[in-house]
Amino acid sequence: MLRFSRKLISLVALFGACAGACAADDAAAMVVKAARQDQTVVLLHGMGRGRASLWVLETRLKTAGFRTVNFPYITHARSLDQLSDDLIKFIKENVKTPTYCIIAHSLGNIIVRNSFHRELPPGLKRIVMLAPPNRPADLARAFKDNPVYRWVTGESGQQLASDEFYKNLPVPTAEFGVIAGDRGQSITFKEPNDGVITVESTKLDGMKAWVLVHQAHTFIMNSRQAAQLAVRFIEHGDFDVEPDHTATETGGTLYYDIEDGPDPDEEEAPVAPEK
Repeated sequence: MLRFSRKLISLVALFGACAGACAADDAAAMVVKAARQDQTVVLLHGMGRGRASLWVLETRLKTAGFRTVNFPYITHARSLDQLSDDLIKFIKENVKTPTYCIIAHSLGNIIVRNSFHRELPPGLKRIVMLAPPNRPADLARAFKDNPVYRWVTGESGQQLASDEFYKNLPVPTAEFGVIAGDRGQSITFKEPNDGVITVESTKLDGMKAWVLVHQAHTFIMNSRQAAQLAVRFIEHGDFDVEPDHTATETGGTLYYDIEDGPDPDEEEAPVAPEK
């Protein structure tokens, strides 16, 4: 009888410990989601795309508990200065939280950087750059005189090929991290690239962190891996994903996002962070 009582006490203690651990996890998850509701993630798409190109990323962020707003723009209709003014106005009108972060893809990053010629609304915490052309783009140089390219990209397409423009382009004063891709092509490039820009051209002096994922330029924003890394940088200012939250294309979560199931994409190799 005494032995049975001891076993019963041990089982009760074990269940109690498990319940306590689950309660602690639930409490931690609530704290994380509450913090996410106190800031807004501003999204910017790339050249020749629209807000719909960020639908997958935006859905993941919303499911994970973030507030999001998606900045609309058309490259051939406005100059970069006008687009930067539009972005500042958009943030003032649509961000209702004390702080906000920005995740931009491709040309969206140039609009963000150009905005630092002006004064972005207060509250900007961090910026995540997805495949940013932080140096003159080789493809922009190759196609800058092409009439179709000129019509589609407008003035901004010409500026992406200009050394002088980049010399005067501000470096963000807020913390920023860069996510680069290397699933590229060898037809027009002799060095690692994402199909549109070289890996090396994504780097920018002053960046807080840099990481490489095996993704192509056009669809890097749809990558689960990139989304997880973006979340990590927004919340911690680095790309050091914990071992139990490894960023891959077929598993993991956006930190307490239990509804975010696996992607159909093939599993990718581990990322290599650089600071």
